[in-house]
Amino acid sequence: MKRIIYLTLLASILFLAKNTNAQSPIAVQNESGSTFYSTLDLAITNAKAGDYIYIPGGSFTISVPIDKQLQIIGVGHNPDSCAVTGITQVTGNILIKNGSDHGLLSGMKISGTISFGTSPYTDVSISNYTIERCNIGDAINLATKSTNTLIIECVLKGLISGNYSQGFQMSKCIYEGSLLYSFDSNAYFSNNIFLYSNSFLFFWGIRGCFFKNNIFLTPRLYDAWGTYGSVPYPSINNTFQNNIVQLSTLSSSNNIFQNNITGTATTLFVNQSGSVFDYKQDYHIKTDSPAHNKGTDGTDLGIYGTGSPWKEGSLPNNPHIQSKSISTVNGNLNVKIKVAAQDY
Repeated sequence: MKRIIYLTLLASILFLAKNTNAQSPIAVQNESGSTFYSTLDLAITNAKAGDYIYIPGGSFTISVPIDKQLQIIGVGHNPDSCAVTGITQVTGNILIKNGSDHGLLSGMKISGTISFGTSPYTDVSISNYTIERCNIGDAINLATKSTNTLIIECVLKGLISGNYSQGFQMSKCIYEGSLLYSFDSNAYFSNNIFLYSNSFLFFWGIRGCFFKNNIFLTPRLYDAWGTYGSVPYPSINNTFQNNIVQLSTLSSSNNIFQNNITGTATTLFVNQSGSVFDYKQDYHIKTDSPAHNKGTDGTDLGIYGTGSPWKEGSLPNNPHIQSKSISTVNGNLNVKIKVAAQDY
């Protein structure tokens, strides 16, 4: 499979070299080879279940749903690490439907909403879906019958609505938003940084969930009471373990707090300020920080904790183009490419 990936990269570069005014094509790949499409919609429509879709740097629009098992992978969203290729920008809302179990979105900047089904999000049943190393500009809406959804090493900016899905995990993410909504048991939030420092991080109907090794920069975790039917739906019975918290905690009772400590941005990070994610800031934990080695596993709190911390550059795990040189000499096309394999 890795050999096919390298050949796909080479074919894409040669196509671009011969067509200097054209955008690189999108590759749909399987064990039989690669097929190229000019738009993301065409790639998704023509792909078969189990295929990989590789999106190059550039801006692409999505308007068709994802209704089969696909691994959709861009080149990354960090401008510094994608200086040669450019980032992969996807515009439009992403609708994930039945049949997408074990799918993946990775290495993209996504401007719209990601939704599992349509409101009220009870029309699909999807398991084991992963969103990894993406920058997502709007909301994420899970489905009631979603199970084992994983969001890992992402930058998140909108509300996150669980819709009472089960087996949800959000790990090593940076969250700018202000609302976590409707998670009822069996949801795990670990090693995240919650940047919203202006007022409150609202918890609406968060019940029986687990928060560990996170950094909350918001002054207060506020229980925004909601209703489920006609029944009040406060945020209760949650466990907060080994987190950084600020001045106060959830106003409702029946939440468990264990080994939580306080700390401000200036005492925690090498270089961080404000409530907006910035690629130029450094979210590593200072060695003299109260968050250093204070996780439940003995590593740092936040995204650089665990045995597999946030990957520098946020690159996906497919081979990455580090440099390229394309020229024509005496009618011959000279192409020099440096490609780096990604171990994880």
